Parts: sequence; C-alpha cells; structure tokens
Amino acid sequence: MRILGIETATGLGGVALIEGETLRAEYRIDMTMAHAERLMVLIDRVLRDSGRGPDDLDALAVSIGPGSFTGLRVAVNTVKGLLFGRPIPVAAVPTLEAMAWNASAGGYAVCPMIDAKKQEVYAALFSSEAGGTLKRVMEDRVISAEALCEHLSRSPGPPTVFLGDGAARYRDVLQKRLGHRAVFVPPPLSDSLPSMVARLGLQRIQRGEASDAGTLVPVYVRRSDAEVNWEKGVTPRKLNLKRVSGRSNR
Repeated sequence: MRILGIETATGLGGVALIEGETLRAEYRIDMTMAHAERLMVLIDRVLRDSGRGPDDLDALAVSIGPGSFTGLRVAVNTVKGLLFGRPIPVAAVPTLEAMAWNASAGGYAVCPMIDAKKQEVYAALFSSEAGGTLKRVMEDRVISAEALCEHLSRSPGPPTVFLGDGAARYRDVLQKRLGHRAVFVPPPLSDSLPSMVARLGLQRIQRGEASDAGTLVPVYVRRSDAEVNWEKGVTPRKLNLKRVSGRSNR
C-alpha cells in the first residue's frame, strides 16, 4: 500500500511517501509561513521523486493535532482536496502520538510537548512498553510546564523522555523541577516526522480505523482566541475600537 503522510502541526512540517514498510521519499521544511503553497510543493516533489502521481496513492495520513491552528487547517483541507474523486481511505494521526514514537524504546515514560504559546504547551504522556510499543497514559491537554512537572512528580517512576519544541523552550523548568528524571531527545528526532505519520496511518487503516473524509477536522485541544472572544461577546470590531480608544487616551 502506498500511503502519503502529511505533517503541518509544528513549525518543521513535511510530507513522506511509504510503500508498505519502505520509505520512498521524505521532505521537511520550515512551515511557519505560506503553509498552503509550501505543502503543495512538497507533495508534488515527493510524488515526482518517487516516480508516482496522485492517482497512484492507496491512502492518505494526516497529522491531526494539536498544534498550529493554521497548519492543521491547511493540511486537512489539502487532504480533502486530494481525496476528491478518489475513493481511498484516510487516517487521522494524533500529532503528539506520532512524536512519541521517536522515543519509544528504552522503557522510559515519553512526553511529547508542543509550544502552545501563552506560557503553555500541548502535552501527552506515554509509557514505553516491551517490544518498543507505546501505551497512552495521559490524554492530549494544554498545560503549563510547571503544572506538567507537578503532575509527573505525583507518580515516581522511570525517567521521562521529553521531546518537541515545547520541551526545548521549557527545558530549564523541566530540569529544575524533575532533575535527573528529565531526559531529552536530540533535536533531529524531536519533531513529528511525516514518515511516522504515514506509518501510524497505515496501521490505523489496517486495523479498520480509517477516518470519514467528510467529517475530518483538526483536533485543536485549545479553543481559538476568536472563539473565546465570541463567547465573551467581544467582536473584532469591538477589539479594534478598544485599541483605538486606548491610544487616544494616552
């Protein structure tokens, strides 16, 4: 089965094509700007360099979040576009789970972290089981690094392997709070890999866990600022007036 994996949830996004267990091509670039344009270029390049075209794909896999709101929206919409007129399955792969597989060996706990801004991270926790498998211990959540350390400190156990840009940003906090129990993955393995998204997507499809393309949506975990402001009755117009008013009163 040829499956295309797409990862745009983090700053370093990319695309990969695998056939069975064989990686045919993988490209990763900075996706913090021009997500849509760069993603389509990467998809085209991966397919061309593999000697394949869109009609040769048997399935798609997409990193579904949490992560960059813009990146996730672009990836989901791109996948829906690729699926138009093609009756092939698609798998939604949790981003933090895909990251955790980069550190699945060694018997340690694994905690992937994505910088969520506002002094918080998206995080999850997995235990590394015998045979290199992972078992989820904590569901995806948005949390401060300090609160995450407090949560981990309540249940003494093996060291925890941290990875992701959230772990890099709050490394000092993690080391100060957890000491020798905090272990860090080298930067090249710290991000979610599109090839891992493809492999996990293939496994999901083989287990009969394909997603419905019509209802495929990103998993944000945190609500957007627009949603929060709307709930509070603060519209963009009111926000602009407030800023103008603030300047005129100085």
